[in-house]
Amino acid sequence: MTEQSPVAVASAQFEDFRAYVLSSRTLQERLDAEEDVRDFVALVVRLGAEHGFAFAEADVARALSENRRTWMERWIV
Repeated sequence: MTEQSPVAVASAQFEDFRAYVLSSRTLQERLDAEEDVRDFVALVVRLGAEHGFAFAEADVARALSENRRTWMERWIV
């Protein structure tokens, strides 16, 4: 059995938390209310930990960057 790297584990935890947030209107509202990006990232990590998920601010920042890039690429002709 191969052991996953800590980065892979954190990434999987973050993806699991994203799915969890989609099932929770309360979490969605709390996250949606945060306007500052740095505070948003910290809130995501804190809420994740409160609900049993372990990932770092870097995981959240990476997802934000990837999603922003994907969104922008849709509009480039």
